[in-house]
Amino acid sequence: MRSLREKVAHLPTEQREKLATFVRAVPPSLRYGPVFQQSLRELRKARTVPSWAAAEREHRLGQLLSSAAGTDYYGSEPGYEALREAGDDPLERLSRLPVLTRGALSKNSLRMLTVPEDRVQLTATSGTSGDPILFHLDRERGAAEWAYVYDAWHRATGYELNDWRLFLRGAADLPGGANHYLQRATGELVLRVQALGPECIREQWGWVRDRGIRYLHGYPSALSYMARLVEEQLPDDDWRHQIRGVLAVSEEFTPGEQETFERVFPNAGISNFYGLSERTCFASMDRDGTFRSEPLYGITELLGEDGQPVEVGQRGRIVTTGLMIQGQPFLRYDTGDSAERVGTDAWGQPTFRDIRSRRGREALIRADGSLFATTSLNVHGHQFLCIRRFRFRQDVPGKATLRVEPTADAAAEELEDFYQVMRWRTEGQVELDFELVENLEIPPNGKDRLVDQHIEGATATWA
Repeated sequence: MRSLREKVAHLPTEQREKLATFVRAVPPSLRYGPVFQQSLRELRKARTVPSWAAAEREHRLGQLLSSAAGTDYYGSEPGYEALREAGDDPLERLSRLPVLTRGALSKNSLRMLTVPEDRVQLTATSGTSGDPILFHLDRERGAAEWAYVYDAWHRATGYELNDWRLFLRGAADLPGGANHYLQRATGELVLRVQALGPECIREQWGWVRDRGIRYLHGYPSALSYMARLVEEQLPDDDWRHQIRGVLAVSEEFTPGEQETFERVFPNAGISNFYGLSERTCFASMDRDGTFRSEPLYGITELLGEDGQPVEVGQRGRIVTTGLMIQGQPFLRYDTGDSAERVGTDAWGQPTFRDIRSRRGREALIRADGSLFATTSLNVHGHQFLCIRRFRFRQDVPGKATLRVEPTADAAAEELEDFYQVMRWRTEGQVELDFELVENLEIPPNGKDRLVDQHIEGATATWA
């Protein structure tokens, strides 16, 4: 069942805004609907009563496994015999299933459906890999998902459902091809990431200040870029001290970005969570950078290359089983990401940190064809103050160009210092050239990349 907010959000822009006054007048408890309210109660109960959550999770997993056993794919493929052992412990049965790859998922999505095709929606995503996959999601899912997002934002920043947000979007289709649009029905000032720049920031930040917006929502790279522009171009503007929340989503969140947010918006809480387009995991980040998976959203495993759970301090691939989405079960789905295990939560799931993509192109290629991980290239500290953003471009193995968009007052010696720091970090790995540019273009989807990789077949295997 869709909430009023979800129905309105899916309307064409013109129709949606005609209803804005009515929608905003409806109390949030009614606007977001019963599914939202029930999901919010359950996820909060799970957090406060772990024993109830453990029993409820086991019950929902058992139902999911039984449902999957009746599908064409899970019911016939080798390795899924445990699905038909209905009397055994669901978690133990799950542990005996094979890990589902992205390729198998995309190829067999229709064969995995537990409901008629008209009750699901075909979805495509490429994550950070540039390698699209296809799968199906329940059509009626938005209200429950919003409960998890709202809860994460509220706990970290105090965000309430009626609060306005600046929403930095990449692939934003705005009326008339505009760079920004005020969506009163959803309480969002939408700004295209590609429109950010030093020549526009005074006007753009003025929209935020004049509307009294205290929450900034979008990709961490875009939010960080805006923060640096505000700091540089508007040093005497006090509204940045009124920002109460930075809602960073859909990208890797780096220590350098966190440092920028804490400096530019000193009174803001920071919310970041690990989520997937496939809707199999939702894990909020603590202040210390530890991610904790919500037990009723899905089941998370960290597995080593041998397929066994990793120990604390070890890195493992993130494998997830979604409990929210029933129309197409994702059983032990390999997300393509890895993380370091920190500990174990109250439901036996790993807590983790330092999430990295194992299939993405966020790596430089040495002359011998091997991968050089970019973790050490995420800069924070005084060397970063002279630049707005930077990127590596690589066209041949063993060589790369550090492309930098400097601040307006960047001194030549500061930029040289930054270049030398990066040369030192890549010494013996790749030969690094240096290029200053007026503006680093952002991809159409609005997600910035650290490495603009142009070597065919250059993908990471294990981060």
